[in-house]
Amino acid sequence: MSLIGIILGAFLLFYLQDRLYCRFWDKNLSVSLEFSRKAAVEGEECELCERVENRKLLPLPALKVKFQVSRELQFEDEEGVSSVTDQYYRNDVLSVRPFMRHVRRLRFRCKKRGYYWINGLDVVAGTLFLSGELPRSLESETRLYVYPRLWRSPEFSRLLQRLNGEILSRRHMLEDPFEFRGIREYSPWDTMRDINWKATARTGDLKVNMKNYTAQKAVRIFVNLEDGAVMRHEELLEASIRMAAGAAANFLAQGIRTSVYTNGPDIVTGELVGMEAASASWHMETINRGLARIDLSKRAPSFVRSLKEAALGQNEAAGTLFTVFISSDAQEDFQELLEECVRQGTDFCWICPIMEHGEEKIRKALEPYAQKIRVREGE
Repeated sequence: MSLIGIILGAFLLFYLQDRLYCRFWDKNLSVSLEFSRKAAVEGEECELCERVENRKLLPLPALKVKFQVSRELQFEDEEGVSSVTDQYYRNDVLSVRPFMRHVRRLRFRCKKRGYYWINGLDVVAGTLFLSGELPRSLESETRLYVYPRLWRSPEFSRLLQRLNGEILSRRHMLEDPFEFRGIREYSPWDTMRDINWKATARTGDLKVNMKNYTAQKAVRIFVNLEDGAVMRHEELLEASIRMAAGAAANFLAQGIRTSVYTNGPDIVTGELVGMEAASASWHMETINRGLARIDLSKRAPSFVRSLKEAALGQNEAAGTLFTVFISSDAQEDFQELLEECVRQGTDFCWICPIMEHGEEKIRKALEPYAQKIRVREGE
């Protein structure tokens, strides 16, 4: 009888714990994933914080936390807990005691520019005797921007220095009638409207107002991500984006109003990525976020059809606007657009990223405006 009682007691215990776990295992249980930062730069290291809190008396002897994220985030892997195919799949198993908080920090390196997210995770709990699994799907809304690395090379730095000189030297061609700099003696070439009559009456000598030169210089950066080659050169497209980021950072550091327009689709909205002109300190972050969200897995639409009107338009006063085209693609319609810019008298330059041993045929009329930047494979 005692043996039968033990067996019945065991079956009763098994049944009760099974019912207990089925009903209460996920009560007062919270599981969350969160990136340690909102933004990083290509090549930097970051952390994903995995947090589990069990705020009840019922222990969880085996709790699996499963999620997936882009494989472009390279985790310091532990053998047996993850797999990498088109995505990075992770399966963490832990034991959580009553009223326990478990925090695990998963370090990873940002291999590639992009916009990454984890939209959800799966939690699977085991019963006390591990006789069954109790699954549940949870929401997760963690996001990470990986900004493009600023392009740095000796020839690119020399080009930016030259452009800075060209752009800033034009500042002294135009005076801003609303910027008052001081008062000076009258000269024969001064006009009557420049005379300061109050100062003249006070001193008895003719005095004129000195106006400051306009500081509202502006640069437009157009990034052409169209690739007409048979073999797609994604390295050149990524290099173009990095050069755009490097050029924008350079111009903003000089206090120059900078806008960036691309024919690359936004990975979230599907619209073409573009950032209007500004020179505030926060504008570089806006540009970085826009460039991070360009989706190169989709082919970019025709640059000429998408941005011809914007490229030929002049929304700034004459003499204050400079245009930078960044394009590894040298198709005929794109070069015809640049020749139209020459005929219009547009101040511009064309930055043309090419592979180290590659070559692009640039029309003779555009050679004075073009600058080739060599890109080494894997750079």
